[in-house]
Amino acid sequence: MRRRVLLAIMLACCAVAQAQPDGKALTARLQALHRDAGFPGFAVATVNTDGVTYRHGFGYADLGARRPYRTDTVQNVGSVSKTFVGVALAKAIELGYFTLDTEINAVLPFRVDNPHADAGPITIRHLVTHTSGIVDDDETYGHSYYLNAYSDRRSPLFKRFTQEFTVPGRADASLGGFLRNYLAAGGRDFKASNFSAVPSGSTYEYSNIGAALAAYLVELKSGQRFDAFCQTHIFQPLGMRHTGWSIDAGLAARHARLYNTSKQAYPLYSLITYPDGGLITSADDLAIFLVEMIKGYRGESALLGKASFRLLFDKQFADDAIPAGSPKGEPNGGIFWRHKANGQIGHSGSDPGVTTFMAFDPVRGTGKIFLTNSDFGDANEDSSPRAMTKFKAIWSALDR
Repeated sequence: MRRRVLLAIMLACCAVAQAQPDGKALTARLQALHRDAGFPGFAVATVNTDGVTYRHGFGYADLGARRPYRTDTVQNVGSVSKTFVGVALAKAIELGYFTLDTEINAVLPFRVDNPHADAGPITIRHLVTHTSGIVDDDETYGHSYYLNAYSDRRSPLFKRFTQEFTVPGRADASLGGFLRNYLAAGGRDFKASNFSAVPSGSTYEYSNIGAALAAYLVELKSGQRFDAFCQTHIFQPLGMRHTGWSIDAGLAARHARLYNTSKQAYPLYSLITYPDGGLITSADDLAIFLVEMIKGYRGESALLGKASFRLLFDKQFADDAIPAGSPKGEPNGGIFWRHKANGQIGHSGSDPGVTTFMAFDPVRGTGKIFLTNSDFGDANEDSSPRAMTKFKAIWSALDR
């Protein structure tokens, strides 16, 4: 299954930054790592509360056209998208739409009930901590991608992607339609196995569909599509000019081609459950966002109120009350922002042709970003150990 947090287990070993790197030396080091890594292209950035301290692109956004991968190149960022869902939820709570303890059935136009006995109601807090009991079914969720107007039918992986990830002509191509059919009794894709047989809030199970549902609640209460809500309350205020939840001509012109480990290109694609992993952005725009998040953590941002930033980042569980099944590399979390075992706060992302990571050190007030237009393993396969090793070297280089 894609859109999982594939990098958490290895990131726990990455050191926290001790000093800002020298730009020329770092670029030379990263260029050498790129030559050995085998990624088509990638971009990195480091930031602190004063702004961007380093940024650079390496390799190619399009291998055939020899188009360089730059820091303003855009691509899907996978589950790093969930950090934006977190900010949107914090803003919605600030606006009085609901609280983390609001039951989702108090907002939804259809009922969502875990069919297993004694599971209990699902709250928004359960969604943001991946303890809702909602399970991503591989057959249904794994086919929730779709081709868009910019999908290249000549891409080597076009036929494979269409067969393995899409349902051509599907009737529930809207976010709300997909969620209703999957989660509501009587829906076309509803079944008991879409839910775990555990009490709500008791057990961690990463759920992309749960994240998409959380975004849909914002949409319902605000009266705006979720993408428009983010444009109003996040992208425009921060000046993120090359960021969006759907592809248009402007983003398509800047978009990287996405490759598997054999450097075969996927067609560009979109996600029905787009809030869980469909954000299109660049290292430049993500750096703007991460600077603001670090400022917010320190009480220095006007994007949200101080209480909202505390809610966004504060650990949702006491250290002696961590839900069963929580990953050792990131045992706790705020509102979709994961607390790593090494003290960093952030998120990783993966999708066909996409691997990303974004994190910050709350003590030092520094952060870093990595985007590449490549799988760390072919879709539906385990991640490549070699790719992981090369990534770790790049990620660690940003700390030296």
